[in-house]
Amino acid sequence: MTDVEPHRVNLEELMRGCKKIILQHGKRPYCLTITRRGNLILTSADDDADKPLSLDRSSEESDR
Repeated sequence: MTDVEPHRVNLEELMRGCKKIILQHGKRPYCLTITRRGNLILTSADDDADKPLSLDRSSEESDR
């Protein structure tokens, strides 16, 4: 078995200034959130699945 280095993704590029994004894995959505302390939380987004996704960053600004 050979060791293959995993693909790296810059989180700042992925988040594009947002504090929360939805990641689609197959048919299941997951919410990736950056906390106020800079930690990452990945949760199932089934509860948010019926809510429209917003690209408005003003709501994230108010969380700071």
